[in-house]
Amino acid sequence: MPERFPDDATLLASTVDLDTGAPYIPTGQSPYHLTFRKMLQRMLLASARANDLRVYQDGDLTIGVRAGRCRIAGDVVDFESDQQLAITPSDTTYIWIDDTGALMLDTAGLPSDGSAHLPLAQVVADSEAVTTITDLRSQTLFHVPDVSDLGLNITADEINAVLDGINETVDANALNILTGGPTTSADTEHRHLQVFQDSDSEVYFTLMNDNAGSSANIALVLSLPNKLGNDSLLVPDLTNGFIQQDYGGQRYHMLGVLTQQLTYPGDLASTQTGLLLGAVPITGTIVDVTLSVGTNIASATTSDGIGATCYVNGSTLTTTPPALTANDGAGFKSTAQGDGTAAVLNGSYTSVQRGDVITVDLQRNVSGSPTNEAADLVVLVVIQAAAPN
Repeated sequence: MPERFPDDATLLASTVDLDTGAPYIPTGQSPYHLTFRKMLQRMLLASARANDLRVYQDGDLTIGVRAGRCRIAGDVVDFESDQQLAITPSDTTYIWIDDTGALMLDTAGLPSDGSAHLPLAQVVADSEAVTTITDLRSQTLFHVPDVSDLGLNITADEINAVLDGINETVDANALNILTGGPTTSADTEHRHLQVFQDSDSEVYFTLMNDNAGSSANIALVLSLPNKLGNDSLLVPDLTNGFIQQDYGGQRYHMLGVLTQQLTYPGDLASTQTGLLLGAVPITGTIVDVTLSVGTNIASATTSDGIGATCYVNGSTLTTTPPALTANDGAGFKSTAQGDGTAAVLNGSYTSVQRGDVITVDLQRNVSGSPTNEAADLVVLVVIQAAAPN
């Protein structure tokens, strides 16, 4: 059944179309040409947007595109008209504007990414001329976006379910608490105790925060399943301001400790004084002085030995310097591994500033006749960085 017009009486009584502003020509008006032109002008104004980017035929196998404005991928595109564009004979040609504003023609079809182009028309031609032009602009004019158009990976129903849940459980007071940071009050509304990574992966870690507040006890458990026999636990030393590592039952400082060393290659045939160990690289505290030898002194007089006295800016660093004697045995020896006499530090001079100068005296204390001199001496000074303020 054809679409109905309004009844005759209504049409005859109409003077102006309220939606478009186009006038109706009164019955019997003569001449009617001026009123007809006014009606036509209003109708053309009302239909102007429908002409934007319209594809039309301007030759047997050519088309033109009207000027217009659109938005693609968030950017406004002003397109100037184009014409005499060749259409492939005996094929279907697709016309669109891409996200750079360029007009594109291709027989392969429209791009798959619907967010990066504006489809205009589908043109079918036989060997001699265009046969049909199908307007595709309505695909974007009358379009309900789906999740892929919005760049989301969840459905609209899932989004609604989340929003409904927030509506039910989160009020303005709760939102204020949640945005206030890691406080005890925030924990009553929302809390992350642990973060896990897939334990079957190459690296497995657990981040734990079991206490709320600015002094939260945070630990990072790091595991390399195919490399290490035990998990490595990284924990902060809040007292000293260092990060420590626990592995295999042992605790190590990872950050905050540096070493300085003096190397004396070859035999120590006589006492050496005023040897420059170096400048202190960081502000902190000297926590250990170690004396090691590649080959220890050998002598029938077992008290024959060597020692190392360190100085900070000329002041003696140790009340008891590290020392090794022939009684400790031949070969490699180190006071850090239980050999000889360990250093006892002078607490008055263990606090150091960057740039302080450390010097060393190497003592050769011999009363007998050594059969082998101590060789390849190393003095190691361990400096613990100052805790940050």
